[in-house]
Amino acid sequence: MSLLNVQGVTKDFGGLRANYDISFSVEEGEIVGLIGPNGAGKTTLFNCIAGYFPVTSGQIFFEGKDITLLKDFEIARLGLARTFQVYGASGDLNVLENVMVGAFLKTASRNQALELSRKIMAFMGIEAQANSLMTEIPVAAQKRVTLATALATEPKMILLDEVAAGLNPSEIEGLISLLKKINQEKKVTLLLTEHVMELVMRLSKRVVVLESGRKIAEGDPQEVIKNEQVIRAYLGESFLKRTSEQV
Repeated sequence: MSLLNVQGVTKDFGGLRANYDISFSVEEGEIVGLIGPNGAGKTTLFNCIAGYFPVTSGQIFFEGKDITLLKDFEIARLGLARTFQVYGASGDLNVLENVMVGAFLKTASRNQALELSRKIMAFMGIEAQANSLMTEIPVAAQKRVTLATALATEPKMILLDEVAAGLNPSEIEGLISLLKKINQEKKVTLLLTEHVMELVMRLSKRVVVLESGRKIAEGDPQEVIKNEQVIRAYLGESFLKRTSEQV
């Protein structure tokens, strides 16, 4: 049984079809990349999976349970967390308090939330910034707070929406190591949508490609990037040439 199973999901916004008959699955322990050009429907699909948007048709299963009609907080309590391209952290809260917001999903105890949040912050390497406001720390640290808040919900799986956006090459390198650590040590399955192809290629066991709301390819990253339809729709010949030169 797959951890996540998306079956024929279609999402319409009035006359606009953002997702059309998309199906794929994610196995427990995997890291799967979801890629495609801007406007391909990646974030919309994430919002449907996480319960922020109701699907027009199709079904979504998590650990075999039909979550298609569940609310976002109900899905989060089952162990499916989600991050956003723009982190909606409160500027009035410090880093520790922002992480505690995630911990409060499953406990009403402040002491328990505090203890869990401190452990996660140490794991993420941001404990020294506990008392800093989000506006006082660099973007790379803000990304770690985003991930820490998601981890504080004690998820089995996290949907990562362009978590590398705005980072420089050295920061991306650190993020790759961190995501591997989360996957391997915390046993959290990851589904990520990302335009930083280095991160996708180095992390993903499989890649799903969307174009204009439809799935056009799925498979091993090295095979997918050689797919002519994927090259035309998203990667471009120059990417394939650079990749070939690096091998």
